[in-house]
Amino acid sequence: MENRCKSHFLGLNQNAASVIEASFQSDERNRIAENFDLINDLSKWVEIIQSKSDVTILKSAIAEYEFSFQAALAGQYRYCFLGQRYFLEQVCRFIFLSTNELYLRHWKMGMKDISWGSLVDIDNGIFAKIFIRAFFEEVEDEGRHMISMSTKLYRESSEFIHGNYKTITTDARANGFNEGLLSNWLDAIESSKFVALFLLMMRFSKELEKEDLAKIEESVRDELGGIEAFTKVLDASE
Repeated sequence: MENRCKSHFLGLNQNAASVIEASFQSDERNRIAENFDLINDLSKWVEIIQSKSDVTILKSAIAEYEFSFQAALAGQYRYCFLGQRYFLEQVCRFIFLSTNELYLRHWKMGMKDISWGSLVDIDNGIFAKIFIRAFFEEVEDEGRHMISMSTKLYRESSEFIHGNYKTITTDARANGFNEGLLSNWLDAIESSKFVALFLLMMRFSKELEKEDLAKIEESVRDELGGIEAFTKVLDASE
């Protein structure tokens, strides 16, 4: 019985290796590498802002981002969407709690919870004008678009997590390579990356020194170059 169990999991491991090879031979190989590099970019953010805020949740978000890749490249497509959604949630939770020390302490003690709905609340959440205005008022009009993008991401990834009929009758439950699902997941990852960098820039960029802005400049210009207010901050630091 023990050998049969061991053989089963060794077989899964071999299958995962074949999916990894197929993923990097597919048309999506460049997108995989480009998006995985966000781990390095977020690690720079941790280094820069750890003296300004408790970065425990942000570190957790980075770990979930990497897990999402591990799952996707092993052919575990349902779980890669779980990691992607949790990454998005954790970044949003981090931004919210970075502004409220008392709530952070209560959350750590298990006295408070933070629902997704409260994070994206149009009037009081992290994309609300009143919230954005406190840290980077020039981008407050981006809030509605960010709520729409984040809500769509959350809803679509939740379909895989909650086992909606469509997702349990597709190859999402299989362990083989599926380029269509890989592409859909990469779309979700790219949108999540955009939201994450927007939030970090909105919340912290005006507090950063020139040398710190220089560390994250390349990724911000690549992802958020279309938001003029952010590029002005980077231009002013040169």
